[in-house]
Amino acid sequence: MHPVHFTPADGQIVVDVRDQSERNRDGILPGAVALDAAAVAARLVPGLPTSLAAAGPDAQWLLVSGNGATAAAIATRLRDRGVQASSVDGGFRALTLGITPGAGRVTKSYERTLAQFAAHEA
Repeated sequence: MHPVHFTPADGQIVVDVRDQSERNRDGILPGAVALDAAAVAARLVPGLPTSLAAAGPDAQWLLVSGNGATAAAIATRLRDRGVQASSVDGGFRALTLGITPGAGRVTKSYERTLAQFAAHEA
C-alpha cells in the first residue's frame, strides 16, 4: 500500500467510490468523501431527500474509483442529471503511482503497470 498525496482543484469535492473492501485492502484517499458506487446518485444529486448537505447546484464532484472506469461512468450519469462531476483518469491506482489528473502524457511504464493491475482484477 502506497500513501496517496493528492490535491484536487479549488472547489472540487473528492468522492472515493470504491467499496469498503477496496478501501480496506488498498488504503483510503485522505480528505475524500467515501461512498460506495451504488449510493453516489442518491447522495450527490441536489434536491433529493438523501442528498448530502454539500450537494448543492454549484457543487463540483471529483470521483475516484479503483482504475477510473467506474468513476468515469458514474460521472457521466451525474452530468446527464445536471450535476458537475468529473473523474480521475486511471483512478486510485494512478494516484498511488503519483500520477495526478492533468500531469502530462501517460508513459509506457505506467500503461504496463495499469495492465498488470487490470489483469489481477479479471
